[in-house]
Amino acid sequence: MPSESSELTADWFTAILSQSDQSIHVDTVQVEPIGVGSGMMSGLFRVHLDSPTPAAPGSVVVKLPTRNAQNRAVAVAFDNYSREVAFYRRAAAHCSMRTPYAYWAECSAADRFVLVLEDLSAWQQGDQIAGCELNRAEAVMDALGALHASFWEQVDDGHTDWMPNNYPSVMSDGLANGTAAAWETFTTFFAAGLPHELRAAKEIYCAGLPRIQAWMNEHPRTIVHGDFRMDNLFFRDHAGHIEVACCDWQAPVRGKGIQDVAYFLSGSIDVAMRRRHEAELIQRWVDALTRQGVKGYTYAQAFEAYRYAILMLWTYVVVIGGGLAAENQRGETWVSAMVGRAAAAMTDHRCLDLL
Repeated sequence: MPSESSELTADWFTAILSQSDQSIHVDTVQVEPIGVGSGMMSGLFRVHLDSPTPAAPGSVVVKLPTRNAQNRAVAVAFDNYSREVAFYRRAAAHCSMRTPYAYWAECSAADRFVLVLEDLSAWQQGDQIAGCELNRAEAVMDALGALHASFWEQVDDGHTDWMPNNYPSVMSDGLANGTAAAWETFTTFFAAGLPHELRAAKEIYCAGLPRIQAWMNEHPRTIVHGDFRMDNLFFRDHAGHIEVACCDWQAPVRGKGIQDVAYFLSGSIDVAMRRRHEAELIQRWVDALTRQGVKGYTYAQAFEAYRYAILMLWTYVVVIGGGLAAENQRGETWVSAMVGRAAAAMTDHRCLDLL
């Protein structure tokens, strides 16, 4: 198992790409870092493969643990690496939403994993800072409907026990503890952009958080991506419509699918656009569920859960903004954009009143 990019050799790719029915030989590799400033938990590399075997991919993307000790410790605490490997090995084939094909997925310890994924460089990656146009947001709601419908009320039969529940779990405990620990750092750093009611809400928020997490764990339950934002999405125009592919499966949980909708709408699109279009986008997600066979789920149910989801997701905002180290200026900028958008959603929907 390679632990750093220098160990991604031609011999290693020859070994892991060869299958029982076909031998693939890789002569040389060229490794380049990608995605710097887009994520915090992993290192990403595009590897160009020179191979005489026609079946060999021309390039792949390799994902390894981050070299940042602070962020790596957080990833270990939340079991992020083994969860992502488990998703590609156990759930990806059953997911109707487009995900990168995994050539190799292994985890040998809580802090050691490697993924070799399909290279989506022919697609256009989303930009967390720039946000999202309406037509792409509509396509995202369709894709989320496909994801959630694939596992709607099918996550309690034992097949997804490798994935934590929203509550109680290592995920909910870590978020609750992380929120309490990071609150002062977070509110100090982002003081200029946070209304007083949010800065001063630590005690009531932390006290009420377990009840909110428990409510978000109730039925209807499905697989929740957990980090559904623009930097993790890829887009392409195909046959007159926009296709969406989703990567970065390090934080999946079992709970209400509206969590992904709320995370995307409150963190990845411009505030003014969200205010104008969030109702129709939530309805589009509900319609996508219905087309995929989900019955009896209404917009009224979705919108009620949407407010609770925004409230619960404030834990993510606090932990990311106050507890993780950005790799560079771009990382700081996308976190700042997310904080401002999420704070506006918390205020617009009077989410603290739900406590």
